Amino acid sequence: MRSSATSPRNQTIMTTIPITLNAIATDVVGHYGNAAKSLVAACHTASKRALAASGSRYVKLVESTPLPVVGAESKARIVAAERRAAGIVGDGVVRIAQGYDRGIEFVSSQALKGLETLAQRTDWAKDMFVVDTVRRISLPAAKLSLKVASRVDDLASALNARANGTVAKPAAKKASVARRVRRTA
Repeated sequence: MRSSATSPRNQTIMTTIPITLNAIATDVVGHYGNAAKSLVAACHTASKRALAASGSRYVKLVESTPLPVVGAESKARIVAAERRAAGIVGDGVVRIAQGYDRGIEFVSSQALKGLETLAQRTDWAKDMFVVDTVRRISLPAAKLSLKVASRVDDLASALNARANGTVAKPAAKKASVARRVRRTA
């Protein structure tokens, strides 16, 4: 049984909700789906940044390099061609990210439908002694799986936020020096 209670300051009523393996599995699928979407978004953001950085470096290189045969107009055309190519690559990255998002949605929805179907088909067995025993044995592992999935989701969301620049970088940790331990006999 899961009970939710908060401090008296929040004035939340205490409720008791049974925790089922189906509910935990549904939450795990949701967490991993969110984590996957966050990772795709972080990769999309990193790709856009890399394209922008390489484009600006290419422009600086072309404009700063003295080319005797190529004039200012030709350099402008070279830079424009690079920007068009970067735009095409950027559009491809967007389409790939959208495809991954659709794929993640599809897989998550199919997994959730499968869990619902399984729950409906096995509903008749929920009061059986053997099934209840297996459920009690499996529940700690399922809860641990849910904690892991939640942590993965949180870390992927943090990575995405950091890639978007919405979170400050953590302070660098000082390197610890390993000290030799001397044993006395």
